Amino acid sequence: MRIRIDKNLCNGCETCVSSCPDVFMSWGMYLKADFDVADPEKYRQAVREAAGLCPQKAISIDE
Repeated sequence: MRIRIDKNLCNGCETCVSSCPDVFMSWGMYLKADFDVADPEKYRQAVREAAGLCPQKAISIDE
């Protein structure tokens, strides 16, 4: 599972970090834009929920 964050859309609200902190590590506006989830089966549902909660719809998931 690969997560992509569109940095042009992301407003840095960190809703994704609050929703799924084990996956969405935050460095303020230096949030990684493209990364793989180490244990996709464990986090699949939480990542989907975090993407759905993003107010800017900046998160996409490649499974």
